[in-house]
Amino acid sequence: MSDSNPAREATRARILKAAKDLLGQEGFQGLGINAVARAAGCDKVLIYRYFGGLEGLAEAMGGQLDLWIGQGDPAPGDYVDTLAAMLRDYGRALRGNGLVRRILAWELLETSPLTRALGQAKSAAIRAWFQAVRARTGPAPEGIDAPAINAILIAATHHLALREDNDGTFAGLDLKQPETWARIDAAMSHLMTQAYGKAPL
Repeated sequence: MSDSNPAREATRARILKAAKDLLGQEGFQGLGINAVARAAGCDKVLIYRYFGGLEGLAEAMGGQLDLWIGQGDPAPGDYVDTLAAMLRDYGRALRGNGLVRRILAWELLETSPLTRALGQAKSAAIRAWFQAVRARTGPAPEGIDAPAINAILIAATHHLALREDNDGTFAGLDLKQPETWARIDAAMSHLMTQAYGKAPL
């Protein structure tokens, strides 16, 4: 069968959905070939045929960009404005997707071939998306360690989203309140403006 075969693609999509559903319900410990095959209603041979096994299936899940960032690109602007919009949209997509939050939590708690495969594919997909957006904005300002700054801001976004799922507060902020996230978005934009040396409008 060719890659464009509709029946093949439908089965592949069904397997991916079954794997994501299992991951959300059971965690990585429940993500086995037999369990995925049962949930997808297919022979486990197809998982090996289409994905090469469990690690390939995890890579395919990690490579689904819309799982991590939602839909659409930020409106074009300069590097700092576009980055601020990307981080805001990513945070909203993260807070709206319980599966993604659980995956991030599991990656912190356990290391296995599956978590590594999914994590590496996720990082590659997000990096490629960011590079495509950056091609429209130009590079970061000279003399700025953009990878380190961006890593800190992304880590903060991850942690705050996970804390909202936990006890709902952090450093005196009530993360259950929409106005708190508006404050966080504004603070992130301010931090980027200061870090990148851009004069406020």
